[in-house]
Amino acid sequence: MNLLSSHIPGSLITSLFHKALLIHMMKSQNSAVSHRDNSNKQSVQTVWIAPPESGNIQFRATVFQDLDEPGVSIKSQTLQTLTGSTKTLQSMNSSNCGKSKFCFRSPENCDPRESNCLFMSSEWLDGQGFRFEMSSPSEGYVSIGFSSDTLMGNDDVYICLLNETGQVIVQYASTAGRTRPTIKPLGEVRNIETSFNNGIIKCSFITNNPISIEQNDSDGLYYVFLTLGPVQDGSIRKHPDSPLITSQKVNISKPTESGGSFLSTPILIKVHGSMMLVAWMTLGSVGMVFAHYWKGVMVQQVLGKELWFQVHISLMTLTVISVIIAFILPFVHVQGWSGNRPHPIIGCIVMVLAFLQPVIAIFRPPPHHKRRIFFNWFHALNAFVLRILSVAAIFLGLKIIDASPNGWMEKVMGGLVGWEMLRDVLFYGNIYFWRTNGDENPKRKIKNEKILLIVYLCGNLMFVIALIVGIGQS
Repeated sequence: MNLLSSHIPGSLITSLFHKALLIHMMKSQNSAVSHRDNSNKQSVQTVWIAPPESGNIQFRATVFQDLDEPGVSIKSQTLQTLTGSTKTLQSMNSSNCGKSKFCFRSPENCDPRESNCLFMSSEWLDGQGFRFEMSSPSEGYVSIGFSSDTLMGNDDVYICLLNETGQVIVQYASTAGRTRPTIKPLGEVRNIETSFNNGIIKCSFITNNPISIEQNDSDGLYYVFLTLGPVQDGSIRKHPDSPLITSQKVNISKPTESGGSFLSTPILIKVHGSMMLVAWMTLGSVGMVFAHYWKGVMVQQVLGKELWFQVHISLMTLTVISVIIAFILPFVHVQGWSGNRPHPIIGCIVMVLAFLQPVIAIFRPPPHHKRRIFFNWFHALNAFVLRILSVAAIFLGLKIIDASPNGWMEKVMGGLVGWEMLRDVLFYGNIYFWRTNGDENPKRKIKNEKILLIVYLCGNLMFVIALIVGIGQS
């Protein structure tokens, strides 16, 4: 039971008691609760296990700010209980799928009375809300989510969770990206039935809560996610397997059945991620190496420009072209804007800055012009910001598609960033020792830098190839 002072704006709770609960307490042990001290409180939290044959239950409380003033009564939703984990929801079956309720399940045509059936159903109760049912073999949780797209995040979620006391509870939550869902008050959820028997979690409830997700339209169609995973310390953990997702948007108020598959990253998103990874972490990175460390060394003239500049501009042109193509692909897949998430927002900023970099370079002043220094500073600063934001966007993108429990792709990306930093240390070290020894022969310096570049490229490609394989398997 969780009674919060938000029911009484601006107050501080100093007492929690109710005469009706006291009467029940005299008939049944531990059926009422009060605080133990008179210190100011914002909330009082307790765990109560319903005794056998409890029937319908309603929690009631009275909150006082001052004992000389009348208290404020609080009532919970009426909860319908079963006898702990000894009874199953006998009424849950698939006989009415496609007749009076929408069903989504795996394997195809399985029944929730079977031990290997991942199942959910919804039934519209003529203005009284939806009745949702869930069933799955799990010793942690099973959940359903409603989304405007096939990417997890910004979704409404209902969770049936086996807590530390062995009881199955229902939670209402919302998600933001791939982070743990934010648990919200149950709101208009009632008639909750739950059970845990022979390793099967089942729950059924009625809800009047609206599905409050961002949509480009208001057609009432949603992708449905169905997943299960472990629980630790009373909270859900990352599901080890991909969720089951409907093959298209569905109307959960219509009595139909939907096919689906376990979520895999769409091919356009895989191409997007791979191209961005190669563009920023290989092409752009090597292009910056030539501009930063080989300027004034590779001075041979090629098409009227020094060789280092021609290599730099070629690699950076490829980078920008790759980024533009990769940037378009998610919009093609989603057919619009995918929502106000950090990854697409940062990605748009990176795209603008990446496009601005060559445009400004076209209008750069001559080398000895008095305004050349302003261009040099802007060009270098923009490149630095691009480097930081592109790496951040890649980390966020990998977090979205990496469903592995240990998050290995983010760790490999961290290793790649560390390898980039080591590269800079080694190149700067080479410059320092070359100047300290007073060696003005650029051939020796470039020989060392060739070796460093080859070593760097070998390491870079190992990291990048590993990540591309991970993206392909996601």
